[in-house]
Amino acid sequence: MNVGLVTLGCTKNQVDSEMILGAFKSQGFNIVNQVEDADIIVVNTCGFIQSAKEEAIDTILEMADYKEIGKCKALIVTGCLAKRYKSQIIESMPEVDLVIGVDEYENISEILSNFFNQKKLLNQYKFTQKLDFNNRVISSTYPLAYIRISDGCDNRCSYCAIPLIRGKFKSRKMEDILQEVEGLAKQGIKEFCIISQDTSKYGLDIYGELKLAELLKKMSQINGVKWIRILYMYLFETTDELIEEIGKNDKVCKYFDIPIQHLNDRLLKDMNRHDTKQIIFDRIQKIRQIVPEAILRTTCIVGFPGETEKEFEELLDGIKEIKFDRLGAFTYSREEDTKSYDFENQIDEDIKEKRLKKLFDVQKEISLEKNKQRLGKEYEVIIEDISEDEQYFVCRSMLEAPDVDGRIYVKIDEDSASKAIVGEYSLVKIIDYNEYDLFAQII
Repeated sequence: MNVGLVTLGCTKNQVDSEMILGAFKSQGFNIVNQVEDADIIVVNTCGFIQSAKEEAIDTILEMADYKEIGKCKALIVTGCLAKRYKSQIIESMPEVDLVIGVDEYENISEILSNFFNQKKLLNQYKFTQKLDFNNRVISSTYPLAYIRISDGCDNRCSYCAIPLIRGKFKSRKMEDILQEVEGLAKQGIKEFCIISQDTSKYGLDIYGELKLAELLKKMSQINGVKWIRILYMYLFETTDELIEEIGKNDKVCKYFDIPIQHLNDRLLKDMNRHDTKQIIFDRIQKIRQIVPEAILRTTCIVGFPGETEKEFEELLDGIKEIKFDRLGAFTYSREEDTKSYDFENQIDEDIKEKRLKKLFDVQKEISLEKNKQRLGKEYEVIIEDISEDEQYFVCRSMLEAPDVDGRIYVKIDEDSASKAIVGEYSLVKIIDYNEYDLFAQII
């Protein structure tokens, strides 16, 4: 039988999807890229904020249509939405045949065996393959893999539903992570993005101390590893030891993904963030002192309950002073069962959107300035793809994270076409720029 899977949400979900596909493949199922060819469609959902939930519901209903217009015999919903709203999905969406939340993944073999036998899709079929980090179907089209080093979160930010979905913070054993990286490197994977809800806390729960710096050092010693990128670090856990390891390790991208969410101390306290404005400024100064070439990326929330115009302006002023290389932002989403759901002084959506636009306008100018500074510089890049209009090679250097950052574009001409291969690395020189992207020529 053919299995097709649609992944929504974050890269942590993508790792789950790759393990789910690996389990199906090990059991003899065929993995297909086109859902119209699938006998079984799996939708791995996100349930983090309202827009993600709406996208998940729309996608589930869209996939259900393939029971009529395609080959689909079973529609399975997994992931965060499936954990958080399992009973509601079962009650309100009869199109869905099976719901498996993230908390049920350990028992997925038994759940799928029972399902296949009850539905009589397969005669007395026993699904025995558990989800395994070492048994993944890598879904990236270039030599990249995401490495999830922990799951869950203990920070309990007042706006965040992740602990309700993923549970408490739990690190993986270092030897298991290194075994996974080594196996992927042998398959030709060269770029490794370290992810979790809280990467900087890695190891504290099982080793009694922060171990991310040590993990980086050991990963970089594995044959075949070219680039290592860390995503989602909390500044209060970003130690001097970690910053120094990033700075001196040639295989580690000088890339700091450090979500601050805000720069007003009252709001940071209401958000139950562990940083203060002073901590944020001090740690950023330390990063730039130790790693002068560091790229800083952050995320911010606008329109948190009670945010005054003055407090929002404080955020804007801080962004102008810090000058993050990359900045993502979103409006506050009121999520049931989170602490901030019941906070007074909820902000009107119109005000949130106006503040979001103002923040992006400020960042656009900063991004333009930052990109201008890269004119004439040379970088090794991974050639990811060819643009939709087939005019450019789409590339990234160590300084651009996949999926979230701008790209480096190389015009396809006789010279570049003879030197560039999708999935391979090339040396380029930056010759032009705009607010978010760079343009280069092959050297």
